Amino acid sequence: MNVELTIALISAVVALLSILLSARTARSTAVLQARLQSELEQRREQASKASRLEEVVGRYRDPLVSAAFELQSRIYNFLRGGLAGYLRSGDQEEKSYTVNSTLFVIAQYLAWVEALRRGVQFLDLGDVERSRVLVSHLEAIRDAFSTDTRLTGPFRIFRAEQRAIGELMLEPGRADHMADMPWQCMGYAAFCSMLGHDQAFASWFARLDCDVRALATSTESAHIRLAALQNDLMNLIDFLDNPPLRFPPALRTRI
Repeated sequence: MNVELTIALISAVVALLSILLSARTARSTAVLQARLQSELEQRREQASKASRLEEVVGRYRDPLVSAAFELQSRIYNFLRGGLAGYLRSGDQEEKSYTVNSTLFVIAQYLAWVEALRRGVQFLDLGDVERSRVLVSHLEAIRDAFSTDTRLTGPFRIFRAEQRAIGELMLEPGRADHMADMPWQCMGYAAFCSMLGHDQAFASWFARLDCDVRALATSTESAHIRLAALQNDLMNLIDFLDNPPLRFPPALRTRI
């Protein structure tokens, strides 16, 4: 084989190897670019989901936190304060107020949970960490109300009943605020009027009414469930009001 032919063959092999190497590098680069693009899209989607969640939660955060705080405060005052005394020795007006206002703070909390659920029901937020944490706190409270195995005693509200009470308490928001707050919770005066004049509405609270009145005799049978509820409500408050701006640590005593 002469020198010219050898050189030509070597050049051809080198050229072929160069082409193969370039093709392999191009494929690797394309794969890497596709992977980076996919990761970028996932991060953008994750950020978009987190932003949508914050938008909805931000809309309902204040009323939900306030409702949770009022409910845990009412439970605390029954178990650690002297609120049950109004049921035992108060006049008729004091007894009625204690019962009705207790029913109201329960219903008010369920209403804002339902409003939040409606706000996020069509959003795909399953892989947003903050969404999972929020759902876990709401589920803990939902379970504390509904369970008859882990917790026993009065103040049990089945899951579907929790939803139903929340639905009954919601009203369309004001027309000029519908974009920000499409739902609002029925006020206390309207709630008391419905209890007194709408038998179908009042029937949803009949068992709870009896449970509240029974606290006049003893809080012992209700203690386990109510204490668990108060702690779970405080966990939700700690999550939504962090750092503690609306309710300072001094007001977050747990049973």
